[in-house]
Amino acid sequence: MSYQFLEAKFNTSLRLNSLFKKIVVNYIESCHLEDGGYFFARIPPSSGLDTYFAVNGLSLLSAKPESPETIEGFVVNGLRKGALTGLTGAFISVAILNELGKVTEDVEHYALNQIANAHDRREGFEIVEDIYIEVSSELETTYRTVWLLTTIGAALDKQGVTAFTLGLLNEDGGYGRNEHSTLASTFYATGIHNLLGVNGSNRAGTRDYLRKREKKGQVQFIEDLFWLIGSMTNLGEQTNMPEETARFVLECQRQGGGFARSPVIGIPTLEYTFYALSILRRLGVAYNVDSLTKA
Repeated sequence: MSYQFLEAKFNTSLRLNSLFKKIVVNYIESCHLEDGGYFFARIPPSSGLDTYFAVNGLSLLSAKPESPETIEGFVVNGLRKGALTGLTGAFISVAILNELGKVTEDVEHYALNQIANAHDRREGFEIVEDIYIEVSSELETTYRTVWLLTTIGAALDKQGVTAFTLGLLNEDGGYGRNEHSTLASTFYATGIHNLLGVNGSNRAGTRDYLRKREKKGQVQFIEDLFWLIGSMTNLGEQTNMPEETARFVLECQRQGGGFARSPVIGIPTLEYTFYALSILRRLGVAYNVDSLTKA
């Protein structure tokens, strides 16, 4: 059903008509709950991460939330009740409020306290030996924390974080624990380097690693494509397969406007919808809006 939105054949100047934007916005807003947050299952309570994906997904469409004040209330209440704690909670809080233009000194102070409490026994803001299998990457929290500190202009051990990240660089040019490179860890590592303003190490090798993953057709799920295209963007590269990439993304869209994990299986979620919109944005796909640039 996605192809009804096309105004041009697949290429880097692809445009999608206004119905595409409308139906995706409607899907995201349909997940907005009475407590002010969002949850893809549409039952309370709302999820902090889903609220992050919803607000930033709308931003990728150059759209505003219908009720930003309720979203702000959801975050503030979560902070007061201790529902948004730790590094992830701090990231979610600042990221959502930053998008709404509502970050206060109190929120920044709260985030810094969460980082300080969590950093005591961590390298690069991660407990490497305690990573759960469902976590996408051992660098995810480090990336989020570096983004948070950079966003609020706080002090950061740039040299230490860089050394920690480069410690996960493998011979094949990718990043990952135990000499096993993954697209997720490579995405976060290159993202950290960009945030820190460093070139990293063996950028040519990392580019070659990504090109090999691209050619082998190993991308089966939208999150893998998000990490692949995101890593290329972090390196200033573009995919050699824009048509195939856009086609895969649009085939993940479901009837209600949201996106699922793959073209053939899965239900739509706010997370996968965010990934889809991010990929299309990085491809330079326009949604027939007044102003849209590559993310």
